Amino acid sequence: MKSTLKNMVIVLFSITAISALLVALVNNMTKDAIALSQQQTKNTAKFLVLDTTAEEARVERDTTHNIGDFAITVSTIVRQSDDSVIGYAVEAPSITKSGYADRITLMVGFVEQEDKSIINDVEVLSQKETPGLGANMTKEGNSLIRSIAKKNPAELKFSVTKEGGSFDALTGSTISSRAYANAVETAYAGYLWATGRLDTSDEALNAAPSGASMPYEEINNYEPEAQKGESDNE
Repeated sequence: MKSTLKNMVIVLFSITAISALLVALVNNMTKDAIALSQQQTKNTAKFLVLDTTAEEARVERDTTHNIGDFAITVSTIVRQSDDSVIGYAVEAPSITKSGYADRITLMVGFVEQEDKSIINDVEVLSQKETPGLGANMTKEGNSLIRSIAKKNPAELKFSVTKEGGSFDALTGSTISSRAYANAVETAYAGYLWATGRLDTSDEALNAAPSGASMPYEEINNYEPEAQKGESDNE
């Protein structure tokens, strides 16, 4: 083929079109596998946060509560042997606090002991935080989970300790830690809602200072806080 501008344009266009087609085909082939993997991760996390397994327990029911564009799903986990309730696994995003890169999503396990609720454990389902900094929230025994595990959420303040809260922030990752605390707070609100303990009246929602109870229109219009000026962040 004679090397002309027209021919070069045709060749370039053809290569681009073929590349785009291949990308689309690969994406179509893998999206179902990715979705299945994500669902399997969620299913496993439901048992992990309650210190049990699919062999010992089962999901009795899933209930989902939508807050604007966000969904909070509460799974009631019961024993296979006698159908007694082990606890509740709550999938929740950080609604009013974005992480350094994006919002995060957690699976939080709640159990009931001696007439009070306890945060049993937390698994990170999704995060895009900086490796070695905010991404350390995925490590077992990190400072965030250590500061709240086995504690009554009703007695916690859902912010980092430097701001008077209960969560020991990850080193150098204040913004990521705030988002983690907010996701736990959202999960707690979902747990209260699913167990019939949350006042969802308009009066209660308007009076509540907590971000997890913000009116829907405020949540939808929420912009992540400015990250400039944070000396101890990612």
